[in-house]
Amino acid sequence: MKLFDAHSHMHMGPSGLMIPAAVEQTPFAFDGAAIMSTHPKDYDEVDSIVSGLRNRDYRAVPCYGIHPWFLYDVLTSSDEGDWLGELKQRLIDHPDAIVGEIGLDGNRWVEVEQSDESDESIWKRKRVLACPMELQRKAFEEQLVLATELQRPVSIHVVSAWGELFTAFDNVRERMKRKYEHLEMEVIDEKKKRRRTKRKLLPPKIYFHAFSGKAGALPSVRSACTKGNIPLEDVYFGFPPAIKNFYAAKTPSIMKEIGIRQLLLETDLEDARGAWNDLQRGVKGISTALDMEESEVARQTYENADRFYFRPKSKD
Repeated sequence: MKLFDAHSHMHMGPSGLMIPAAVEQTPFAFDGAAIMSTHPKDYDEVDSIVSGLRNRDYRAVPCYGIHPWFLYDVLTSSDEGDWLGELKQRLIDHPDAIVGEIGLDGNRWVEVEQSDESDESIWKRKRVLACPMELQRKAFEEQLVLATELQRPVSIHVVSAWGELFTAFDNVRERMKRKYEHLEMEVIDEKKKRRRTKRKLLPPKIYFHAFSGKAGALPSVRSACTKGNIPLEDVYFGFPPAIKNFYAAKTPSIMKEIGIRQLLLETDLEDARGAWNDLQRGVKGISTALDMEESEVARQTYENADRFYFRPKSKD
């Protein structure tokens, strides 16, 4: 029974390329991973890990994008002038790549010196977001537009920023509507009647990695996707055991609401030495939540990963 890690950062870890393997006998076997970049500086490392996996006959997917934790560094670095152009070219050069990991984070803080000298507070430092939310949203929107234009799936990180995500989706949909206005007519029969087609106004497949929303948020999340003409069968969710949310009391009910066909198995780990154990924990957690056999969870999540990463997108 094959397991595919839908969200890995092993290129950033101390062990680099390392094939996750069981220590003792198990019915499962590692079959590959999607390697998520976080910064333009690690695109080459992603390529190296992907090549290493493929050379060993494992399935591997390169993923390029800028993670919100590292966005401010990219935007303020003199070395990263045309980061969007670089990302676009990387995606063009790798037609099998997706866009990820990108997103919004309202809970990533850094401490800075107080700039107001008149402040008599004893506190000389204050907490601010690692990257201002307005800049996060603008960069997120640009990457979503690029994924939509190139028709690439996207892996999204969202923490304490669901309102901003919905705003970003609204803005991208409007931008794409305007872009397609002059292309919306097509011949549909011998009489050359014309109709407007439902073009995708968001990336063709959307994966909410390490989903942190509540069960009550799912209708809004799904609605935001369908408004962009994305079928719910192309919207996926992941719950890595490395994130404490995996063990939250709310998580089993959320998994049930999502359903097995839209769940992806993921580790979100940098150190590949822990990946095998977390892949198994993921299978067990989903199995318990959905009252399913572990073998069936493994089979279905592998099939889901195959649909998301390796099967052609559905036509408009």
